[in-house]
This record gives sequence, C-alpha cells and structure tokens, in this order.
Amino acid sequence: DLFWVTVWTILLSISVLCGIAGPMGTGQSRILFAFLALCGIYALVAILQIVPHVIDQLNDPSWRQAKDLLGLDALPRISSRAEIPPLAAGHFLLFATSFISGFFIGTSRRNSDRLIWFAQYSILLYVIYGLAAFILAPDMLLWTNKVAYRGYLTASFVNHNTAATFVGAGAILWFCLAFSSAQSIRLSTIRMLLLNRSNEAVALKFILRSAAALTCLFALLLTGSRGGLLCTSMGFLVAMMLMVVSKWKLPRWHIMAFILTAFTLTIILVSRLGRIASQSLIDDNRLSVYHSSIQAIKERPLLGAGAGTFPDLFPAFRNNDLWTWGVWDYAHSTLLEIAFEMGIPVATIIAVGALGSVFVVARAAATTSERADRRVLAAAAGIATLSYLHSIIDFSLQIPGFFIVFGILLGCGLARASATRTESRQASNRRAVTPNSDQEPVPG
Repeated sequence: DLFWVTVWTILLSISVLCGIAGPMGTGQSRILFAFLALCGIYALVAILQIVPHVIDQLNDPSWRQAKDLLGLDALPRISSRAEIPPLAAGHFLLFATSFISGFFIGTSRRNSDRLIWFAQYSILLYVIYGLAAFILAPDMLLWTNKVAYRGYLTASFVNHNTAATFVGAGAILWFCLAFSSAQSIRLSTIRMLLLNRSNEAVALKFILRSAAALTCLFALLLTGSRGGLLCTSMGFLVAMMLMVVSKWKLPRWHIMAFILTAFTLTIILVSRLGRIASQSLIDDNRLSVYHSSIQAIKERPLLGAGAGTFPDLFPAFRNNDLWTWGVWDYAHSTLLEIAFEMGIPVATIIAVGALGSVFVVARAAATTSERADRRVLAAAAGIATLSYLHSIIDFSLQIPGFFIVFGILLGCGLARASATRTESRQASNRRAVTPNSDQEPVPG
C-alpha cells in the first residue's frame, strides 16, 4: 500500500545518496543518463496530462460531460483525473530509486558481488518459507485467510504469477552459480575427476548450488503459473547460452541457428507441461481485456488517458464477453497498460529501452573473459528476459514486491556490463598497441 511504498522509496533514496559520490566510467554515465532521460520523458507526459488546456483536442470528454450534466466548473485536461494518483507516482519513484540504487552498487565489483550473493540467499530463504507455508498452512496468506489461488504456492504474494516470477529469478541466479561451479571442475578424464582432490570442494559446491536451484524450480512448478514457467524457461535458456557462448568457435549464423532451435524446442517442451498443456498459455478473458485495451488506445494514441487511470476507465471499454465477476484493475500486460495510460510513443520508448538493456547486458556477458562477470551478467540477462516476457502477458512488473528486486538487479547488471565492456575494450587496445616481445625488430 501507499505507506510501505513511501517507506521503501525513502530507504532506497538514502541508498542512492550513499552511492552518488562513487566514481563512474563513461559507459556507466551514458546508461544512467539514458535511464534518467527515460524517467524524465515519462514524468513530463504525466504532468502534461493533468495541466488544463495543454492540447484541447486531446482533452478527456468526461470533463465536458461533467460540466454539462452536473454543472461542475472543472478545467478540462488530457487525464481523466485532476491530479496524478499518489500510488502511481509512488510506484514510479520507487522503481526509479530501486534501479539507481542497484546501479550505484554495480559500479563496484565487490559491492555487486555482495548484492548478488545476498539476492541468491534471500530468495532461497523466501522459497523455503513459501514451501513450508504451502505444506503447513495452505489456506493462509501470512496471518490472513487466502482468498484466491488456493492450492498454489504464493508465499507472501497474493498472485501466484508474481510469486512465480520472483521464484524464477532465484532459480536463474542459482543455476548460473551451479553452472559456474561445474565449469571449474577439471575434466581431463573421468578417472582424474574422481581422484583429483582439488575437485572435491568444487563438486560439493556444485551439488549444494544445484540443490538450491532445484528447490527454486520445484517451488516454481508449485505456483501453477503458466506464464511464469514458460518465461522462466526462456530466461534460463538465455542465461545458459551466455554462459557458454564465449567458448564457441562457430560462425555467427551457426550460433543464431542453434539459439533459435533451442528456443523452439524449449517452447514445445514447456507447452506440454502443467496448465499450459491443459488450458493453453492465455485464456479468453485475458484476450478480451487485450482487445478492449487496444480499442481504448486507438481512441487516445498520442498521450494516453492519464497516469494511473486504467482502473477508472477500463469499465467503459469492457466487452460483453468478459466475465462480470471481479474487477480488472490491471490490463494483465504492462506494455499495453502503459500505452493505455501514457500513449503509444511513451510505450514504444520504454519497449526500446527494455530491449536495449537486455542487449547491453547480454553483449557484455558474451564477450567477457572473467567467469564471475559472465555469471552475474548472464543471470541479469536471464532475469531481464523473464521479467520482460512475463510483463507482456501479466502485471508482475507493477507489483512492488517484485519490481524493487528486479530494478536493483537490472541496475546492478547494467552498471557491471558497461564497466566490463570498457575493460574489455581497453585490454584489446593494449594488446593491439603493445608489440610482441618474441618478434625481432624490423630494420629501419
């Protein structure tokens, strides 16, 4: 609720102030500037929507109807609200401070390693709690009765889909850590693998980390989330590809063909599991909501209907074939809801920024030679893939319990990616400039 959104915004703002004096490279400064520019565009449009008589042709017709029917002398504006809803403003500030806080942490390799370590173990403890609650008190949500999604693991989330994305992020983190441990094992021969004492500690780490990853995966299956399972599989596949792509000595088109084949096979395999096999990925009600939202976007494509106004305006566009039961306060597609509230241009800019963030992190993961950097960046790319794909069909990125963690991890990943990219470029330049000592000097 608004109180806790305010509390966490204050705490994360303090974290931002603690890291604002830290040194940043040129690449990191560019990424931070791009994020702040994106936030500035979003905030500017939100302000323009509530300012009276900005563009009279785009004013919400409800203001004129209120004046004609009720005699209210209200100034017309683009938004259907006279001011930005406090919760919408709070979510905006909370995500911004989460991202920037994680970004400043990511400028230090030591601090970013601590952050990733803490994220792994905190999510694992959260998963263990969720499993215990699912077994011991399946009809309880914390200390209250569970109203929805009985029979599914939700931990402390109300919606099982949001719980699935959170648990899926933990699964990707632990699988990347386990895979990194496996790469450390010396595999000269099977006999040496069994006899080499130096492999014992690494093998034990691999077993324990794999157990943690499988625990998260088991909890993910118990959530019963179709989108969560499929999107986590896609994110996991991206992360694993990035963990091994630097060792492939193949032409690029061979790598692309292999990646497309792997994605296709993963989709086919996952589509035969659980609720996806029996109920498909998207139900008819959600498709009806998408259709209604698209019709509303067509009426206000430029600047939208106003920040935070979807719950107010959606009933006017609701189709007759949609269930009359329940209140649809989310579009179940974050991108569609942004286009509904803020307009197509803002939604397009945000989509481009999301794709750009995945590209930056993935490129750094694929080109770095440091195993620790590759693991962190691959996990960040996988979690971003999971979150963005799931946001197309649900609203997990609109729930503070998830988007705070996502914003911190994404900011940390982007900061580390830009630093890694700069270090790789500098190392290449040094190799190109420094002459080979084994070569004889060329006579003048």
